[in-house]
Amino acid sequence: MSDTDQTTFLSALEDHLRRTVTEAVAEPLRAVDEELNGIAGLCHSAVQAGGKRLRPRFAYWAWRVGAAPGVSAGPLVGLGAALELLHAAILVHDDVIDSSEVRRGKPSVRAALAAEHRAEAGWGDSREFGDHMALLVGDILWSTAHDTFDAAVAGLPADVAQRTSRAFRSMRVEVLAGQLLELRAQAGRDYRATTAEKILRYKTSVYTVERPMELGLLVAGVTAPDIAASVHDYAAAVGQAFQLRDDLADLYGTTDSSGKRGGDDIRSGKPTELLGFTLDRAGAAEVDSLTAIVGRQDAGDDELARARQIVLGCGAVDHVRGRIADLVGAAEDAIERLAGVADAPTRAGLEAMLIECTELSFLPVP
Repeated sequence: MSDTDQTTFLSALEDHLRRTVTEAVAEPLRAVDEELNGIAGLCHSAVQAGGKRLRPRFAYWAWRVGAAPGVSAGPLVGLGAALELLHAAILVHDDVIDSSEVRRGKPSVRAALAAEHRAEAGWGDSREFGDHMALLVGDILWSTAHDTFDAAVAGLPADVAQRTSRAFRSMRVEVLAGQLLELRAQAGRDYRATTAEKILRYKTSVYTVERPMELGLLVAGVTAPDIAASVHDYAAAVGQAFQLRDDLADLYGTTDSSGKRGGDDIRSGKPTELLGFTLDRAGAAEVDSLTAIVGRQDAGDDELARARQIVLGCGAVDHVRGRIADLVGAAEDAIERLAGVADAPTRAGLEAMLIECTELSFLPVP
């Protein structure tokens, strides 16, 4: 296998996604009514506009660890497409939950539909219309993801297909459980570290890295416990570091580094380790000031600047930066343990993914 294999895989993935959304979503919608052509376009955009394809890429590199030379990546392409369709569906729904106006640097699906409603002077509330329509767009993509997954595993040996399906179903429940826990924590203003850690694990780490890599190993037919353990250790470390990095990017990054409007986690009162550490360590006046900002959707630029100052001043940024550094070390140790199994290009690919998911150049200089 050569270093260009990931490029080939991603090209095949994009073709598969384009074809799937066209044949399974856009054309059926247009067949019902040409007025749904705009919705079909939003479905294409939700899946194909931007996105780093992290989940398929993690699945790919895990597959590379265990795949025999010359084995076709065909089933993995279908699996990767299912992961991306599921991710697109979840993002559309997340933006409704979080009242997000921006996704991947562009108007979110809900925002685009609300804007269309306003432009056409539609009856009723534009925001409500956009949210309701976006929920249905997410549902269409969600169901398409499962159809795509079923097709991907149909040609695998029965036992492999069964184990792969079990892992995919578990991932599906886990990410929704993480979202449910997050909403409960927001409602209860529960910012404890233990709460944030559990949400981090199930909403991000398991869903973004751990399960996709497990799926890649399963498709490759890996059964050796030591290989699976090393890949799991790598995935768990990268997944946690990625979420911690995302928490920092939300507050200190730009739309380019986070894909969202800056400060949305603070505005929605999301429980994060960054916020929890700040509330534990900041002085009483700073805690009162920050608490008055957290959970306010109308928080302005000056208030967010104050929040950044408080978080930075109490040492929370340095704490999370240190946690990420420790997790990077754990991931690198796991890569070293794979030296006798994975070839050099595969280990380099794992290292590149680690670097990409833990890049912190947007942070203020210490």
